[in-house]
Amino acid sequence: MGIVDKGRDAVGGRTLALTPWQERKVLRYVEEHLGRPIRTPELASLVGLSISQFSRRFRGSFGLPPCEYMIRTRLDRAKALMRQSRAPLCEIALDSGFCDQAHMSRLFHAFVGDTPRRWRRENMIAI
Repeated sequence: MGIVDKGRDAVGGRTLALTPWQERKVLRYVEEHLGRPIRTPELASLVGLSISQFSRRFRGSFGLPPCEYMIRTRLDRAKALMRQSRAPLCEIALDSGFCDQAHMSRLFHAFVGDTPRRWRRENMIAI
């Protein structure tokens, strides 16, 4: 049995993706619930797919696994909050759906390549 590209059907070679209504429903749900933990089984259930089907089709639609998509979305929200407010980083971390400031800082450094504090200083909009 050969290796199959992620997001591709083994038989037809076509890309597997969520349907447009499933994409909209998942994105709306993520946006509305980003401040709390969101698990892949929860999203799969939302659109009536098994966890493995959902994960494969999600990756086909968005180019990332659901977990990484959630991290990047939370980091984007944190960046927007850091740019636009003087709220403490611990508050921004919680508002963005991270467990705590340390969790946000670890992921921020891993994905962005800088600490939240330094990034904020360099990218803050004058308030």
